[in-house]
Formats: sequence, C-alpha cells, structure tokens
Amino acid sequence: MTLRCPYCKGTFKDDAGATCPHCGKFVNRPAHLRPDQKPLRVSRREYVSRLDEHRRETLTPTFQFGRKPSTLLVAIGVLVVVGGLLLARVASRFSKTHRRTRGMVAVEAVETLATATRIFAKECGRIPTEEENFIVLISNPGIEGWAGPYINLIKPDPWEQPYRYTTTNGIAIITSCGTDQTPDTPDDIVATTAE
Repeated sequence: MTLRCPYCKGTFKDDAGATCPHCGKFVNRPAHLRPDQKPLRVSRREYVSRLDEHRRETLTPTFQFGRKPSTLLVAIGVLVVVGGLLLARVASRFSKTHRRTRGMVAVEAVETLATATRIFAKECGRIPTEEENFIVLISNPGIEGWAGPYINLIKPDPWEQPYRYTTTNGIAIITSCGTDQTPDTPDDIVATTAE
C-alpha cells in the first residue's frame, strides 16, 4: 500500500517507515495500518480504570476469602463445629438449672429466711414469735431496734406451699414441706437460726 506525505505530497510505500523518504518528516499512519500498540494518549476513563485495577492489585491481600470452594467449605465447617460446641455448652447449663430448680430454690429460700431471722434477732434482741411469723422481717410493727426490712418479699415454696415458721427454746425453725407437700416427713427442707 502506498502512502502520501501531507507535507511534500510525495508518495511512498508503507514499509518505508514512519518518516517520509522525500522530506524526512514524520507521517502519521492510518489506524488500520498501525501495529498493535497502546495509544500514546489515554482517555480519562481508561486512566481511572487502570488506576483502580492497580490499587486493587496492591491493596488486596493474596488470600481472597471465598473465591475457592474449598476455602468456603472449610470456613463453613469451622463455623458449624464452633456453633455446635456453643450450643452444647448452653444446653448443658440449662439442663443443670432445670435439674436443680425446685429443690435448690427451696434450700436457698429457707436459708435466706433463716439468715434474715438471725439478723432480726441480733438487732431486736429476740426472734419473731410464731404469731408475728415472717411479717416482722418485712415491716416494722413497732419493735425497738428494728432496722429492716430484712427481706423484700416472701414467696411460697416451689410446690406453691407457704414456708412454715416454728420456734423451740429460742430457736426459729423454717421449713418447706418438700415434694410430698406434707409436714414432718423425711423430704422436708429445714433451716434453723441456731449457730
């Protein structure tokens, strides 16, 4: 193919090079005749996309989580194992609390009432009478030295029976009737103010 020089109007063959052999000036070839080279001038959009690509290459770590199926499967496996262990631990805690619920709640409540009665006895100089029962631990009926309330609330035992309060020789006995809900049986839960 022959080319025409825009300066001297001379013609020459394409294989002669990029300069005109007659005048020696540079001749710009048509785009379809140029070898595949990147253009000297780059558009703004292309520049920004190249810059973004370069940033991604330099800032992105070589390990890209989730790109390989095997990596994803390993991560899911680890999460399943850790989740299973956590669920087992939570389930064991709940089962322990359910196992101890009624009996242990009754023991704790009886001990709390006995402790409150001991504190009342130290401050007032005597234990509550059977007629006063636990009411004097909550509100003052006019007793000298009373500095309560010693407890805030009295609930029935876990079997929905009231706690029993009796006195013997200056010692208060607090009792929960237990699972059979019958007083004076072996399953009764008892606490005293005796030290």
